This record gives sequence, structure tokens and C-alpha cells, in this order.
Amino acid sequence: MKNVYFAVIKFPVFVSLSLIILVGLFFGVAISSYSRTGLSLHEAVIYTLVFIGLVFMVSNWILILMSTHTVIKPAWMQRHAQWMLSKVYYPMALFLNSLFLRKKPGLQESFLNFNNEIIMCNYRNLKDPSILVLLPHCLQNAECKIRITKDINACEGCGNCDIADAKATLGKYPVTTAVATGGSLARKLIQDNNPNLIIAVACHRDLIDGVRDSWKLPVFSVLNDRPNGPCFDTTVNISAIEFAIKRFL
Repeated sequence: MKNVYFAVIKFPVFVSLSLIILVGLFFGVAISSYSRTGLSLHEAVIYTLVFIGLVFMVSNWILILMSTHTVIKPAWMQRHAQWMLSKVYYPMALFLNSLFLRKKPGLQESFLNFNNEIIMCNYRNLKDPSILVLLPHCLQNAECKIRITKDINACEGCGNCDIADAKATLGKYPVTTAVATGGSLARKLIQDNNPNLIIAVACHRDLIDGVRDSWKLPVFSVLNDRPNGPCFDTTVNISAIEFAIKRFL
């Protein structure tokens, strides 16, 4: 239980620690410089700009932490917070994680869980839902003679893989379900369907890339299981996808 809890809070803890370290270094250097020779006009300008930047980063991080429980308004502020989360705070946490020689998947999973909390809070009960469920092609049985690309309805429902379960379960809801064979096709499916919310199933690396690349759109992540190794006969908890659909509709 302790390991599960830490896996959830690892990302926000690492971002918070990174900001605390940066603020501590700033004041340490600034006070040291001032106590030795005072500050020249040039140094004062630099320190002031750095201080403003730190205040901006800390205040944005507080806003993002609040967004796990409070809806951010207006919409442009949501997009700004999502950009900061994906492009600024994730690299910071990843760098600190590498200094502690921690395994990357743990931080990635924590980031995805944290992002899911934000998405569930800010996009629940959509008024005009247009939900796209993206499934990876590796969910399909490797020995299946039918190659499913894009259209999940091509599945004949033999039951030898989770594609059949996904087709049967997700077909009950007003969502579009598609199978992507890679990042390029996933981007095309998003462009063609123009959803206002995406539920994506993939491995750690692909989900991280997808969430960070598609920061303008809310992406709810569901990790697949890899009992046979990466990208080969993977599985997914269909109930987790169904839970997300019910939450957003």
C-alpha cells in the first residue's frame, strides 16, 4: 500500500522539491553576493528577473495542484496550466528523478495519474461530449489473420484478445473507438475526429509522449499490461476505460 501511495504522489513531490531547491539556491546565491560586495545595477536587474521567474513558476505550480480539486477558469488558463505541466514541470521532475537514480517508469506513471486527476476534475460531465478512445494495435492477438487499423468494427469478436471486449463494451456508449498503429496514425485520428476529450490506452512511453504532445487537448491515460513483453499481445482493464467514459459523459 505504501509503494502504491508513493507511486501516485511521486511526481508532485519531485516537482515541489525541485522548486524548493531552485528557490533555496537563488536566495543562497543572492544573499552571498550581497553580503560580499553588494549588488551592482546589472546584478540587481538579473536577480529581480530571476526572482519574478521563480514566483511565476511557484504560483503556476500552486494553481496546478489546486486544479486536481477545483475547476480552472477561464479555458485559456487551463491550457496554460497544461502546457506548464507537460513542458516545464515534467522535465524538472524527470531531472530530479535521474539524480536520485530512480527508475523512470515510476515517475511516468505518477505523472499520468496526476494528469488524470486534473482531467477528471476539469472535464467531468461534458455538455457536448465528443470522446475519442484510442487503443494500441498491440492489444490484438498477434496470430489474428485480420489486421485491425483504425476501425475497431473490423474485429470479428473471437474473444482471443481484448479488442473484442473493447468493441463489445465501448459500443454501448456514444464514443468513437479507434485503433492506432503508431503516433502518426494517432495524430491523424485525432485530427479527423476532432474530439474534445481523448481516452488513450498505451504503455508508459507512448502515453507520456501523447499527453505532452497533445497538451492542448485533455488526455485521460489508461496503462496497458504487458504480460508477454512490450508491444506484443498486451492487455488492458476495460473497466478502467468504462469508468472514465462514465465520468466524462
